[in-house]
Amino acid sequence: MRPATVSRQFLLLLTIAFSLVVAFAVRLTYQFARYSAEGARLTNNLQNTFALNQELRQGINDQINLLHRQFEEPDPLFPDKFSAINYNLGERQTQYLKLNIGERERFTVEKIKSLHSELGVQSIQIFQQLQLGNRSQALSRINRVEELGNQIDKEFAALNELQTRKLQEVLEQLNRSVSIGYTVIYGFASSLVLTLIAFTLLLRKRVLQPLRSILDATDQIRQGNFSTRIPVSRLDEIGRLAKGFNFMADSLAESYAGLERKVEERTQQLRELQQQLVQAARMSAVRQLVSGVAHELNNPLTVIMGFAELRKMELVAGKADPKEIKLMNDIHSHADRCRRIVANLLQFARQKEPHLEAVSINEVIESVLQLREHELETKNIRLVRRYDATNPVICADLYKIQQVMLNLLNNAYDAIQEAGRPGTIQVRTVSQRERVIIEFLDNGTGIREPERIFDPFYTTKEVGKGTGLGLSVCYGIVQEHNGEIRAENTGKGARFVITLPVGNPEMLQRQPGADPQSRTTKQARQKRQALIVDDEETIVRLQISFLSTMGITATGVASGDEAVRFLQEHPVDIIISDVRMPGTVDGIHLYNWVRNNRPQLLKRFLFVSGDLVGMNTGQFFLQSSVPRIQKPFKFDDYSRIVRQVLEN
Repeated sequence: MRPATVSRQFLLLLTIAFSLVVAFAVRLTYQFARYSAEGARLTNNLQNTFALNQELRQGINDQINLLHRQFEEPDPLFPDKFSAINYNLGERQTQYLKLNIGERERFTVEKIKSLHSELGVQSIQIFQQLQLGNRSQALSRINRVEELGNQIDKEFAALNELQTRKLQEVLEQLNRSVSIGYTVIYGFASSLVLTLIAFTLLLRKRVLQPLRSILDATDQIRQGNFSTRIPVSRLDEIGRLAKGFNFMADSLAESYAGLERKVEERTQQLRELQQQLVQAARMSAVRQLVSGVAHELNNPLTVIMGFAELRKMELVAGKADPKEIKLMNDIHSHADRCRRIVANLLQFARQKEPHLEAVSINEVIESVLQLREHELETKNIRLVRRYDATNPVICADLYKIQQVMLNLLNNAYDAIQEAGRPGTIQVRTVSQRERVIIEFLDNGTGIREPERIFDPFYTTKEVGKGTGLGLSVCYGIVQEHNGEIRAENTGKGARFVITLPVGNPEMLQRQPGADPQSRTTKQARQKRQALIVDDEETIVRLQISFLSTMGITATGVASGDEAVRFLQEHPVDIIISDVRMPGTVDGIHLYNWVRNNRPQLLKRFLFVSGDLVGMNTGQFFLQSSVPRIQKPFKFDDYSRIVRQVLEN
């Protein structure tokens, strides 16, 4: 047997109460409607009879008054006027009898009608006597007319009294019905109060108390006590609610445990992200410092290298002492070494946008491993390859990815060498949906400070054996490719993990670049005129010396403003300008002036800068193919590009 649910119990109780209310309302409405209709009917009849009474009494009085005026001034039209009033009164009497009146009232109206008829007869006879001149007989008959009028008034009063008494009876019945209604209402209200009390007690016992228990359990859950449960002792809605609450509590306990695990994971990810942000901030600050220092070093290096090379050329041409030639050669070689260091610093400081192309990551790694495999074998270091069989392809800059792999391979090699024992370097690639994972594992000395391993200039090697930029460059290149790199100790050595996005090779667009065409033209025999624009006087003198050895006459100016004034007055064959210069006209502004005012020299414009990497990343140089050369430069490179520009 199905248990009685709480909703059924309350529905039954409400149905009974509603049925009683409807039955009482229908009965009470019927009673009041019946008495109200009766009262309305009587009131309407009373209003009509009162109106007719007034009209009849007024008409009879008008007839009597008309008769009295005949004694004073006889009117030959009296019979017609009297008959007209008499006709109207007859119509009113007939209308009166048609009303919904009782027998006594109808009898009274008939009696009034009879008296009125007699009054009419007497009035006509009196008029006839007056016409015959029998005034005394007419006066004797007028008394009878007055008596008939009084009798009619008495009958009208009796009629009004009958109707008033009937209305009072109806009002008494209505009052009795109202009293009975009040009694029934009071009784019904008492029943409703008792029903409400029973409903409240049942609601409290069957609903409110169990809901209070559920609410208390909910507060326990909210405070973190997920072990709270509600005993299930009923099979109705409240019992099912308690069962559902217990199921929810079990689910919350499981979800909370899972949430704690996820929070720990997200916290760890946030820590790693914070370390990456700190690393990025450090590298940004170092890059700004290095960029400024390297750019300032390039100008004096250009002078040292240039004049050393010129002096060497002069000594060789004059067959001077070999020691002096070797001295100039050593100065030039060490200056060139400084140039390469500065170039690496600039490469680290100002990363170019990678030239993306489809790259097979397995082939890139293999080419790097083969480059050093023989040397590693001679040092008792074994290479273990674990490539992904799908041969994943990524969108990357081939040369920069090769640089990253070579740096990681060299780092693993140095760690094993420092451990002083035979070692193993394991390289693994894994393709996972939209990314490729690359791992370098070694059994060397491990990482002393993993959180600082990518800091610029951080190194654990001896002085002179490392610059501390290798892994920082790796970090920057991976970031350029929207990837991630991390380092950790494995207990047996170190592990470097690189994650790179696969990308879409079909969407690659090759960046526009100059398509150099080798054109062989004969060197013009006439003297060429060059304009050198640079704020460094020594660099201006160096270039004038270089150009002189090439048979080119050169003039130097120290700013863009001086160059504009010189070009307005003198023709030249080539303009060689620095990019950064003081004043309102720098190298780019000078190039734009030439475009607008000396367009024939536009293809014979050469930029010379100590920060060519920064130039390549600038918006101007991305949109143009102006020839350029980086300071410090060698004479061969400088002369070659100058000839190429002149051939333009």
